[in-house]
Amino acid sequence: MPFSIEMLLDYFGVYNQSIWPMQVLGYVLGLLTLIPFVRTGKTWDRVVTGVMAFLWLWIGLVFWGRAAKDMALLYAPAAIFVVQGALFLNALARGSIVYGKAGLAATVVGLVFIAYALVGYPLIGLLVGHVYPNTALSPLFPCPATILTLGALLLAQRVPRHLLVIPVFWAISGVLWFYLGMVEDAGMVIAGIVGVAVFIARERTSQRAVTTRTAS
Repeated sequence: MPFSIEMLLDYFGVYNQSIWPMQVLGYVLGLLTLIPFVRTGKTWDRVVTGVMAFLWLWIGLVFWGRAAKDMALLYAPAAIFVVQGALFLNALARGSIVYGKAGLAATVVGLVFIAYALVGYPLIGLLVGHVYPNTALSPLFPCPATILTLGALLLAQRVPRHLLVIPVFWAISGVLWFYLGMVEDAGMVIAGIVGVAVFIARERTSQRAVTTRTAS
């Protein structure tokens, strides 16, 4: 890695102090992703998809954009997050993500992911010594946002496959961050692997249901 865990945590501190109190908004937006669990409809679909677009664009432009000024290599993740944000904006305009009726397994796993992103991730960071401001606090950080995104999409009935590519890729990249010293990113790697498995299983179940109806 081109930098150390100390450098990363130092940047977390600078970032946290520079954006305060945006972290509060980050948590509010994160809680909005739970809406499909209790309410459904096109309006709420747009709200949650809009939250996803905002988080990914913010992280690409603000979190990575600022860091890239001192390390040009970081323009790569900045671009990745901006692209994913743009994809969510496109999904918002098209109404291509429909939340609700995700199935029991997907709903349970999705809720676990969201809880980990909002509570478990910063708590584990605190337990291993990543104390505020030198900690990834709220979904305005890349890794919690990725876990939150996978959780939110698991609460969706219909998700275009291309929207999963970057979040899953970033989740698996957590292996590198874990190796660097971000112990809490072990949960992100697990979220990527388990999330893919649940998405595939749900899709196959849906396909079998369609085949059965067609045959009958």
